[in-house]
Amino acid sequence: MKKVLLCTPYEGISGSNIGGISVWAKAVVAQYGQDNHGVALMVEPLDRKTYVRGVGKLVRLWSGMSEYFSLIGNVKKSIRKHKPDVVHLCTTASLGLLKDYFILRHAKSKGCRTVLHFHCGRIPEIMSKGNWETKLLKRVMKYTDVPLVMDASSHNALCGCGVTGAVNLPNPLSTLVSGIVSRSGRNVERVPGRLLFVGHVVDIKGVYELVEACSMIDSVELRMVGHAEENVRQELVSIAAKRTGSWLNFTGGLSREDTIGEILAADILVAPSYIEGFPNVIIEAMACGTPVIASRVGAIPEMLDNGRCGVLIEPRSAVAIRDAVLSLVHDNVRKARFSVESQERVNNVYSIQSVWEQMVSIWNGF
Repeated sequence: MKKVLLCTPYEGISGSNIGGISVWAKAVVAQYGQDNHGVALMVEPLDRKTYVRGVGKLVRLWSGMSEYFSLIGNVKKSIRKHKPDVVHLCTTASLGLLKDYFILRHAKSKGCRTVLHFHCGRIPEIMSKGNWETKLLKRVMKYTDVPLVMDASSHNALCGCGVTGAVNLPNPLSTLVSGIVSRSGRNVERVPGRLLFVGHVVDIKGVYELVEACSMIDSVELRMVGHAEENVRQELVSIAAKRTGSWLNFTGGLSREDTIGEILAADILVAPSYIEGFPNVIIEAMACGTPVIASRVGAIPEMLDNGRCGVLIEPRSAVAIRDAVLSLVHDNVRKARFSVESQERVNNVYSIQSVWEQMVSIWNGF
């Protein structure tokens, strides 16, 4: 039986479940509990205790390195204790590549095979810049047996730089989510004109452009599900004041079941991020049959089958969001088509069983 040490964020920052990797990891562990497929899976949590967005690079570097030394030490202890055959390390690149370098180098020194799983859509950008991050990524690749990516452009970028063995593996739909949809889907009525945002309410998620766009459309309301810093919330409220009425609502962070309930009730899910890897909320919306408007970044074009299952827009544009919403919100025929196509695609391409089997095949292939 192959022993696999999965090193991944698992509980989110300070238990907040901020970040899609935690959702992915829980889906993988839940599937392992149902079907171990001949592997012994152990989890080493790599959860940050602090959130450092919005601070300077030096502060981020100091805070990150302080925590990374502890996380690296924990992984080393797990390798010594469990003696895994495979170390599967999840990463979002950037400064985290420093942590990845030390973990992977140590794993290789102990005879482990290594998988580096990129949960980000920035690989083409990193490879094109030729800066410190490019050099660090290439050095990390020397200790990586199988790089895992979530979109074709990232796969092509790695292959184009001479990296061998890269595999494009999408995120799966969690059985938890599919179960909620099966139980509750038919009992929830959609609210016409209700737009929904789900995620951490920060600038790179396109939230300022989204609120700006909605302030130009009288016929919609916007609900924002996720953690919002108070200063960001106040800035969005100020933008919303351009339009009269109480059409902008913040729910804060919700449980998975309540979040899926929000998606089922929404008329349209809008995900206007600047950058993404493989956002779980989009396949969750697709599973719910909720039409999606999303930025043409990361794996999103593939997820939406290049526009067959939703509307793709360019990021950083309130006008693009406004025009996309206006083109879809009152078109019930088009929304119904997106709903059917999306649910079929999720069931055929993003089932947890299919993705789990591919991942186990990679581990057993060593």
